[in-house]
Amino acid sequence: MPDFARELAPYAAFRWLAAVCAVLLLALTVECWARMGRNWRMGVSLEQHTELVTQGLYRSIRHPIYTLSILLMFCSVGIIPTLPMLVIAAMHVTLMVLKARNEERHLRRTHGDAYAAYAASTGRFFPRLTSRRP
Repeated sequence: MPDFARELAPYAAFRWLAAVCAVLLLALTVECWARMGRNWRMGVSLEQHTELVTQGLYRSIRHPIYTLSILLMFCSVGIIPTLPMLVIAAMHVTLMVLKARNEERHLRRTHGDAYAAYAASTGRFFPRLTSRRP
């Protein structure tokens, strides 16, 4: 491990904590996939109409799977604190933001006012403290 990595994460306990958090985040991701059911897919599908899922973590966050993915990446950086991992994490966060925006455009077209109301009351990646009007 490079010297700067040892300085950034000097305690093995921190890495273990990050690993335990990663396992918990993965379990939450599996729960989100189960909640999505047949509506879950890797990308936007123009041919298939999907339901608007608003239960579970989706009740307060529009993209909990992306949020959990970002948090998993931060755990990975904590476990392997190297410059390449930091670069990968920055790229990952950027791509998740772009993917979420693309998905939101699709959901607005597909679900119209229902999605606008849902978006106004939920946060993109973290729960919204106050709701906005659509």
